[in-house]
Amino acid sequence: MSKKAIIIVNPVAGKMKIKEDLPNMLVMLKSQDYETKVYITKARGDAAKVAEKFGRTRDLIVCCGGDGTLNEVISGLLKIDEKPLLLYYPCGSTNDFASTLGLARNPVDATSDIENREVMELDIGMFNNELNFSYIASFGIFVKASYSAPQKVKNLFGHFAYVLEGAKELPTIGKSYHTKVVYDDGEIEGDFALVGVTNSTSAGGVLKLSKDDVSLSDGLFEVLLIKGIKSAKDLAETAKLLLAKKTDGDRVTLLHTAKVHIECEEAPAWCTDGEFAGNHASVDAECLNGAVRILI
Repeated sequence: MSKKAIIIVNPVAGKMKIKEDLPNMLVMLKSQDYETKVYITKARGDAAKVAEKFGRTRDLIVCCGGDGTLNEVISGLLKIDEKPLLLYYPCGSTNDFASTLGLARNPVDATSDIENREVMELDIGMFNNELNFSYIASFGIFVKASYSAPQKVKNLFGHFAYVLEGAKELPTIGKSYHTKVVYDDGEIEGDFALVGVTNSTSAGGVLKLSKDDVSLSDGLFEVLLIKGIKSAKDLAETAKLLLAKKTDGDRVTLLHTAKVHIECEEAPAWCTDGEFAGNHASVDAECLNGAVRILI
């Protein structure tokens, strides 16, 4: 008896290479006895609706797109009690989360030997009880670049598009937000240039965390706090610490927690998995332990 799969494709992700890769994926899935349907998304939100609808009757959901597409697919799957396996084929511009998971970047490897692959019970973040995020919710320096780069520019330049967009924020790099962070082990308050609630070793292709500090299935977030940058010296010191992945000091701090409450004196623009999530002065985030089963 054949198994059932659906491939959910964002046709404009990255440099639109998925159009060339799709036939090879279909061949690989057929060779493993999968009866496969393909759905091409037409608008934002489509992937979530399709994942919820077909996830109830399919054995495998294949997500083809960037981290934003993956976020949508997971959003749909979270509404299902008996969830199918999830396979993520990364073909966006940056693919931060795929880097953390160490996923294959070619269609044959991505869809091969499914039966014998490891299944991770992946933690998922819930943002103000209304949005989910698979790898980061954040505000502060360079966050705007992740959601404001035009799609045509991302298709043309790939990850470099985010670098170009981020360069526009350099004149305002001294901006900081007075913030209180309440987490499992206590609270911390100060002026921060960036606050990130993460479940990843990479964010924006720029921020990198040590693999020793991050587990994707332990029921805990990593909360990254970067102190306000007031001078060129502060900027150089911060960059040096981030490059060395040193996160145990006053300037760059990493916390581990299952839940976090964040309050700001103003309402900064938040981003979840590369998408604008609104302006919020108060945010609650909760880690949903092992919420999705993903092939790695």
